[in-house]
Amino acid sequence: MKARTASGKRPTRVAELLRERIASILLYKCADPRLHDLTVTEVEMSPDLKIARVFYVVREGVEASQVKAGLDKALGFIRQELAREHLLRTMPELIFQPDIGFERADRLEKLLHGLAATEGKEK
Repeated sequence: MKARTASGKRPTRVAELLRERIASILLYKCADPRLHDLTVTEVEMSPDLKIARVFYVVREGVEASQVKAGLDKALGFIRQELAREHLLRTMPELIFQPDIGFERADRLEKLLHGLAATEGKEK
């Protein structure tokens, strides 16, 4: 997926690198089971690389508030692991946000399937 980021190649490269590393940390290094039910979809970097907005989706049937609480609790650990890998000179502030784009796309797809089924019955 293409990262939502400021113009320029460096913020885009850093955003993609952070997306991959954060996803790996959540999957392999975090012991909190609440964090195994999410997928990191995109990272949006500020032009000065000081803020990284990390967008995620939660698996269906999982309480989103529980996942958010797990992310808030693990934030320091995630930053520490990223800093340990020496990816950047200074580690950006991480802001986790649910990716509502996937929810909107899912609702739109269900609406379109409903319309197609309705049109099929009318013919």
